[in-house]
Amino acid sequence: MGRAMKVGILGAGFAGLYTAFHFMKEKRGAFEVTLFDKNNFFLYTPMMHEMSTGSVNARHIVVPVRKVLDPRRIHFRNEEVREVLLAEKAMVTRSGIFHFDYLILAPGSVSNFYSIPGLAENCSTFKTITDATELRNRLTGMLERAAMEKDEGIRRDILTVNVGGAGCTGVELVAEIAQFVSIILEHDYPEIKRNEIKINLIEACDRVLPSFPLYLSRVAAERLKQMGVEVMFEKTVAKVDESFIYLGDGRRLPKGIMIWTGGIKAREMNLKPILEKDNCGRVVVDPNLQAKGYSGIYAIGDGSQVATTGTALAATASVAVQQASYVAADIKRAAVGKERPAFLFNYRGDMASLGFMSGVCEVYGHKYRGFIAWMIWKVFKLAMLPRYKNRMQILADWVITFLFKRDTSRLI
Repeated sequence: MGRAMKVGILGAGFAGLYTAFHFMKEKRGAFEVTLFDKNNFFLYTPMMHEMSTGSVNARHIVVPVRKVLDPRRIHFRNEEVREVLLAEKAMVTRSGIFHFDYLILAPGSVSNFYSIPGLAENCSTFKTITDATELRNRLTGMLERAAMEKDEGIRRDILTVNVGGAGCTGVELVAEIAQFVSIILEHDYPEIKRNEIKINLIEACDRVLPSFPLYLSRVAAERLKQMGVEVMFEKTVAKVDESFIYLGDGRRLPKGIMIWTGGIKAREMNLKPILEKDNCGRVVVDPNLQAKGYSGIYAIGDGSQVATTGTALAATASVAVQQASYVAADIKRAAVGKERPAFLFNYRGDMASLGFMSGVCEVYGHKYRGFIAWMIWKVFKLAMLPRYKNRMQILADWVITFLFKRDTSRLI
């Protein structure tokens, strides 16, 4: 191969960090890899809903990037990439311009508000550790305020929680919230009855978990209803203001706490020149996950758009991890002139937790529900964490939560 090939990776989410992991397996001197991210940690998003309701500690779903990378093989720069110069295969940061033989763009995603009036200004999102912490504080604050409020109308508005979007994130979050309030009310807030708390899940499609098999979607919807969640199918959010959520059918809901999980778009990158993108800002890539017209420049994860058999791939950790593996292998093949097959996503299944001891999942075509699915979810998500210390900490959190219930203190 001659000199070491220089590889630059933008973003330390699932796609970017797992690509770096694959290059760590190579012998020293073959590749010189640099990973850029404005944060010095990897946020383990599959467990954010448990952190927001006190099941796990916030620090335990945050993994320091430098603790999981071998500094002899991967250089990590904790700084934001200001520009990406495609023709030069260069990244521009505050400290200089860095040139590479290969670029991997994995910027991740942000919430997509679809230009709905007032939505961005009057809702909470659920994408960052700050979002999860603020939600925890708002849930506890909601209960504290309601416990002191005597006016029934004001109390009703306070005790309303709305989640927009019934994908995996929305369903897991609303189930966790319903579980949270049911567990702590009797002991911590005897002034509040469970039937006073209104939890709504608003979904534009005709079922929850639309990417899951229909049977599992129905099981999940039934479970949510049993938990006291009102699932609103085929309802769109038309407008949101400080007090109300206006649905497309004319119905009006008290805003209370509004969490938006109804869609994502690619995080903005300052690309020069601009690449072809879809309507969600994702870079359109070829079968080898390379940006059209630019050999050696890859876009993966939530920031890319690749279709197989005419259907776009979901923005999930499973897709990102498989793309990371493929890109690392493709660069190695390209460096030595080997044949480079197209990327092919291997669907292994989907899974979602539905509160304590309940879930739904499909694994290699086999469908599970209830406790078995919940255990599969726990084992799989724990195993995916890229650090043994965090795994042990979260395992301890689960045991402590089971034995001593949840902590309702606010976090600063």
